[in-house]
Amino acid sequence: MNKIVVGTVGIFLLGSSPVLANSSTGSLSQPEVRTYNGIPYVSGGFGLEERGKLRAMGKSDNLELSFALKNKDYLSGADVLIKDDRGKEILKAVADGPLFFTKLPAGKYTIEATAEGRTEEQVVQVPAKGQTQAHFAWKEPSPGPQNLANK
Repeated sequence: MNKIVVGTVGIFLLGSSPVLANSSTGSLSQPEVRTYNGIPYVSGGFGLEERGKLRAMGKSDNLELSFALKNKDYLSGADVLIKDDRGKEILKAVADGPLFFTKLPAGKYTIEATAEGRTEEQVVQVPAKGQTQAHFAWKEPSPGPQNLANK
């Protein structure tokens, strides 16, 4: 899985190769709204400009997810699985960035987000009006032989 981690000081990691970038720069294109089983979603959020675009696009959505490491670095590439209260798969996607917005029918949902080889789970109540937020944070990966070789 390709993953991107964005530090608060603007260091981007693509896979394991560091790339320096200005955290205020954003994508030149508009984030793309996609659908899964008829459920719209949009994700992304690297750079201040793109985060602003996503928040504006997601204003009418009733669920916002965010993904980060516990050190507060943003995380991309999380696998997202949303199930209804009966366990039926409602939405399955890979997040293109640290923010993920969707509009679901009001109800109770279980959200599983997988990153860094671990799955985090939260149960949320999604309102008919307004927005529920769920934040997922993973421990930083342990420096293993593979990670040390790239430093």
